[in-house]
Amino acid sequence: MLLFRAHFPIFGYMIDAEDIDPEKLTFRTSGGVAVNDFILFVKNWLNQHPKGEIYVGTDSKTNGKTVKYSTVICLWDVGRGVWELYTKFSLPRPKDRFTRLWYEVAYSVKVAEQLKALGNIHVHMDYNSDPRFPSYQLYDAGIGLVQSMGFKGAGKPNAWAATSGANRHCQ
Repeated sequence: MLLFRAHFPIFGYMIDAEDIDPEKLTFRTSGGVAVNDFILFVKNWLNQHPKGEIYVGTDSKTNGKTVKYSTVICLWDVGRGVWELYTKFSLPRPKDRFTRLWYEVAYSVKVAEQLKALGNIHVHMDYNSDPRFPSYQLYDAGIGLVQSMGFKGAGKPNAWAATSGANRHCQ
């Protein structure tokens, strides 16, 4: 499925999230155990936790000429805790911060698209709702993208899947 193959001249960099296919990445449990089929894992988890909720978030960290990305799928069984799957990958560092941040929401949406048939998905973005921070410039666009794809969106300070879960794995 072609989801994000487009040039975004505003950011001065081609966003091609097709280069990262969630089904080809290795997701792991919080204990580090590899999950062969993350979609089946989530489906089975939801069967065991029928009131569970699905949250997806991505964070990134620059390191020289590369960026380390981490995407998490947080499975929240309200009142009982959160189960987590994560994947990590590195890409060449984009020309600007905004492209790197846009990649974060693009990857989260790609993973959420894979899980869409299983129920409502919340996509958490590491974008600040406070205009004093640089990521605020992408806040409305990110929320718009997430909602237009049929997901519930949240940014800081309510985006715990991205700001806590994904952040921990890209350090």
